Amino acid sequence: MKDHEFLARVQELGALPSPKEANRWTTAVLRALAHLLPEAQVRRHFIAQLPRALKSGLLVEPPRALLMDREAFLQHVAAALGVHAPEGERALRTVYRVLKEAVSPGQITQFEAHIPNDIAAYLRSEGGSAPLPIPPPKGRAGKARARTGAE
Repeated sequence: MKDHEFLARVQELGALPSPKEANRWTTAVLRALAHLLPEAQVRRHFIAQLPRALKSGLLVEPPRALLMDREAFLQHVAAALGVHAPEGERALRTVYRVLKEAVSPGQITQFEAHIPNDIAAYLRSEGGSAPLPIPPPKGRAGKARARTGAE
């Protein structure tokens, strides 16, 4: 998957207003995911699987592994985005779902094998199968549909 395809997919699944916001979400989530990897070689291998422009920013960042449980990780993502935990969780689920579309299942399995078990279990359950929240419709017609429940 190419950079622009990855970002377009994040924008679509996340119902984001712009490619810039999709890039912001993607960068923050991928950086947070890389922070989970304790070994430099595993981290480099994970980053190498990403589309070109997405990996360039991660390769120049000094390696650091943060020990976190699931809740701390969700807070870490939210803090990176400057949002509350539910919005950070939505960003994580969206970007991770696109990541699972972009790289091979074997690469995802290898990544999940190197991160804390509770986070890996969360990503396996939430990251790829849980439905994403559907944002409310925009505009006057959307408001009328939302009030009446009409489709």
